[in-house]
Amino acid sequence: MHEFLRDMEPKKGDEIQTAHLLMETRACRVCGEEKELLTEYYLSRKDPTLKSSYSYECRECCIKRTTDYNLKNRPHIKDNFLKRRYGITLAEYNEKLDEQGRTCAICGTDTPGGKWKNFHIDHDHETKKVRGLLCSQCNTALGLIKEDIHTLKSMIQYLESHE
Repeated sequence: MHEFLRDMEPKKGDEIQTAHLLMETRACRVCGEEKELLTEYYLSRKDPTLKSSYSYECRECCIKRTTDYNLKNRPHIKDNFLKRRYGITLAEYNEKLDEQGRTCAICGTDTPGGKWKNFHIDHDHETKKVRGLLCSQCNTALGLIKEDIHTLKSMIQYLESHE
């Protein structure tokens, strides 16, 4: 056996002992339903061999609680995200959108598209300066060409040569 394979073998006592947890159940403190510990609860501490390492709220209730919170506090959450990620507030985002006529800065569509149905913040990745708000397709296109002006010019020339 190769030396590197021997080093990968579990040493005696290193195996995780969760077999006793397979038969364990817990009543969710929110819905009250009795559910399997390993599959229906989140691991909330580092030691998966202890019953106390799993949350007291089942995954389903946890997801519902966080989803409800996020929907109820959406503007606050989005404001914090924008400040953290782009250095602008939600008010500045909306101001920028109004300046653009509530349309994409490139193609002019008023339908942002994408999963969240919001305009994407286009920014310079080196300076972090916000340039404008783009629809999902324009943002994706810029990303695919890595914001390279020469590639974009070549694409335009290619399309013009095939008109």
